[in-house]
Amino acid sequence: MKRYSHYLGWLLTFFLCQFLGVVLFNLAINPYGAIAMPKIAGFNQVKPEQRNHVRRFKAIEITRQKPTIILLGSSRTEVGLNPNHVAIPTPSSTYNLGISGANMYEVFRYFQHALKNQPDLTHVILGIDFFMFNQQRENQIDFDETRLEKQQITLSDFLDVTFSLDALSTSYTTFLANRSDSSATPYYANGMRNPDFFIQHDLPEQSIVKGFKFSLNKYLHDPSLYQDYTLSRHQLNYLKQLIHLCQENQITIQIFISPSHATQWEAIRKAGLWSVFEDWKREVVKITPVWDFSGYNRITTEPISERMINYFDNSHYRQNVGDLVLNRLLQYSSDIVPKDFGVLITPETIESHLHNIRSHRETWVKTNPPGWQLLQRLDGYEK
Repeated sequence: MKRYSHYLGWLLTFFLCQFLGVVLFNLAINPYGAIAMPKIAGFNQVKPEQRNHVRRFKAIEITRQKPTIILLGSSRTEVGLNPNHVAIPTPSSTYNLGISGANMYEVFRYFQHALKNQPDLTHVILGIDFFMFNQQRENQIDFDETRLEKQQITLSDFLDVTFSLDALSTSYTTFLANRSDSSATPYYANGMRNPDFFIQHDLPEQSIVKGFKFSLNKYLHDPSLYQDYTLSRHQLNYLKQLIHLCQENQITIQIFISPSHATQWEAIRKAGLWSVFEDWKREVVKITPVWDFSGYNRITTEPISERMINYFDNSHYRQNVGDLVLNRLLQYSSDIVPKDFGVLITPETIESHLHNIRSHRETWVKTNPPGWQLLQRLDGYEK
């Protein structure tokens, strides 16, 4: 009997050591950046899995950084807006809280989370997109209400990132990624998406032209984007609530419609949603004035090629475009912003503005800019 007890004791010790080894390895690698652990180049500095767990790690970062200025929106905000822009008064206390694929409800809840962690929030810059207001666009799979409006990592998240076998597998792949390439990481410390990582991992074969083709077809055939679009009153109401909370807490808020490429608006037209798109803008300006960077202007009509300076694909603009957006919003170096890029629209100006966009679109089509033939060859695309 003694021999069996001795054997069981050793067996228990062995499994306990194995378990502790898993925990320590997960803590040391910290693959999601969820734990405040030192980053060591070649070991755990690069965290490629953050791109698949953005809602978790950004919620946790807010509890740590407690920024006084936040940039909100979808992945267009993530990729294009730099918290270190020269006109932002406190870049060290500014965080890019853009959330990939978010609907308006998710954006609203992350705003509440930021406000809970920083009652002295002073400024919000919010980029909105047509798809965010689609009734068919549900919360993404990694969205979790229980981690929001907390002031530290939740027990559930802590256990998941330290004790789970999924975390062990991710820690191992993270460790290997650090051994092979310790320079590329999905996100900077300020929450902005790393453009080099975006090109390497989000563009098909790292090709801008193929990125346009892939993304446009996705927008046309995904029910949560344009295929089965229904404008949601609930999502519009979340925008209204966000603005009301800002007013209540004396927070400056500036809202803009993202400057996606002209082909994005053509996809909306192809999906038979142009009138709905215009109605969406009408509904937004009933709630608040908004800067509109969409349409057919000097920036958004850049010819499609592998050497584009303004865009990664049809929907994601580069930082140089985001800088122009912030210049316009923050009234900084306005002379370098193209005059047709960014129009403040209100209930009084909305109809003339929509008319101008229709007119600019007709001109753009007639001029047959480089890249137009590419658009005609897209699957399911017609002029």
